[in-house]
Amino acid sequence: MAEPRRTRPSPGKCVAATLGVVLVVVFIVLMIWLFLHPSKLHFSVDHAAATGFNFTASGALTGAFNLTLRSYNWNERAKIYYKSMEVGVWYDGAYVAGGHAPGFLQPPENETRVDVAALAAPGPLPSDVEEAAKRERTGGKLTVDVHVRAKARFRYGVVSTRRYTVRASCPGVVVDFDEPTTFHRVYCHVHI
Repeated sequence: MAEPRRTRPSPGKCVAATLGVVLVVVFIVLMIWLFLHPSKLHFSVDHAAATGFNFTASGALTGAFNLTLRSYNWNERAKIYYKSMEVGVWYDGAYVAGGHAPGFLQPPENETRVDVAALAAPGPLPSDVEEAAKRERTGGKLTVDVHVRAKARFRYGVVSTRRYTVRASCPGVVVDFDEPTTFHRVYCHVHI
């Protein structure tokens, strides 16, 4: 007995089936992205003070900048695991101090404060930067830029994303030597 002959699907049916599969995959990816899409992170400098701020005879800076950073995680579902955080203090385009903060896990919809002591960089500063810093320091204030670089992962339950580099730039942070208790929060520009 002969087997019945199978008919081949027409090219139109193959195209329609392929298009249907592609649309279903796009819909699933879109739904996952909408559900898990992380909100933008926010950073600010809540306090900045200097301790032991002085210049040596060779033009090197001594002392430290004590900074309090605030990290905002407005994501409703995502925790953020910061593996490391590097903080740099810049004055007039020159690197003057730096420090590290330990890693931490930030829960969803949370604000976390991080205290960092940025120690003065070894070696002399360029002479024009040193003179400008001395002039501004005699006025009782010093305006610096704070840059933060952190390695972070987003966590959704047990699922973790790849490691991202979070960069925050905080321009115009005023360190007041006369009244170190007064400080106006400086918001940062964040790039992931």
